[in-house]
Amino acid sequence: MQTNKYVASGNRCGHDPKNPAWHLYNAKQTKNMIPHVIRKLHEKAVCYYESPQLLPTLANLNGKINQDGQPRLNRSEAREADVLVLCAILNMTEYATLRVGTPLPNGDFIPRSCAEIAKVAGLVREDGDPSQRFWRAFRRLKLAGAFSMHRQYQEMPDGSKRARPAIKNLNLHFLVSLGAVGYEQLKKFRTWCSNKLKKARSKFREEFPTQNDAKHARNRLRMSQLTAGVNTHAFKTKRSKSVADCDENKELRRMYNLEQIAATSELMASGMSGADVRAELKRRFGSFEAWAKAKTS
Repeated sequence: MQTNKYVASGNRCGHDPKNPAWHLYNAKQTKNMIPHVIRKLHEKAVCYYESPQLLPTLANLNGKINQDGQPRLNRSEAREADVLVLCAILNMTEYATLRVGTPLPNGDFIPRSCAEIAKVAGLVREDGDPSQRFWRAFRRLKLAGAFSMHRQYQEMPDGSKRARPAIKNLNLHFLVSLGAVGYEQLKKFRTWCSNKLKKARSKFREEFPTQNDAKHARNRLRMSQLTAGVNTHAFKTKRSKSVADCDENKELRRMYNLEQIAATSELMASGMSGADVRAELKRRFGSFEAWAKAKTS
């Protein structure tokens, strides 16, 4: 039986460093052309594999330094998985709000689960569930400050709680730090997305006036009740605060990365070169150990 020579090389996932497995990416084909901004973000995300210095908060998550003083980079098989998951998230994001999911014309929103993200990334097990490789990449991206996560649940009539897919919010600064688009261009694109969504919702109200009128009627009834001294509440899906990492040290690393991402975006917007940005970040933040000591003291 023929075996992949890379399975026995140490990475155990069949990864070939010279030929990254971009064919695993499995985004749903659409009739409409992918917007230019999203295409540019995808291209830069893929560039991270060969040029990890694009995202220092992700490339140096181990926090180690080589003998020559340069940050020690994540292994190439890890970067490959990071790119696949990041591209899947970029593809499934609603850019008006930067939430990962699909907005509906009636005003509802469907958050996308990790199982759906893993399927698009091509990192699933034989049974269709996300692979451990997916979960490691997903956690690395979260620690690098790519997105925040908010668990949500719905309270049932019997008092029990029903879990729903967590809300994942992309970090605006992380997107800008990729170097594909600036704040102004991203702002214009998000405004365009918002206007497009407003038009879709306006069209829905025209085509389905009964549903829209029912929603407004319920709100007016509730306002009438308030006037009469009767207080009722609409049913809502409850959300938790941003989910912290279970490892205290890794959570500190995530906060360190978030501060660096915000600073990186600010410095890049001022016109600094990549080398100057890296030097300024080193001056401002120093090592993670020194930063963490100052934060916890």
